[in-house]
Amino acid sequence: MKTILNLKGVKTLTKKEQQEISGANASNRPWCGGRNLCCMYIGPRLFCDSGRCQPNGRDCAFN
Repeated sequence: MKTILNLKGVKTLTKKEQQEISGANASNRPWCGGRNLCCMYIGPRLFCDSGRCQPNGRDCAFN
């Protein structure tokens, strides 16, 4: 994280630096938590709000 805070100009982060960024993984995608309910993790906290479940039954779009 210090690399990002002290960044001057543009820099391509290494894989290791990318993995150190909190919340930089694909598991942060919203999912269907029930009928018309989308959920996702924001840091360590679970956030759920109204949304539309996609036909595949897994992905979700917040309203």
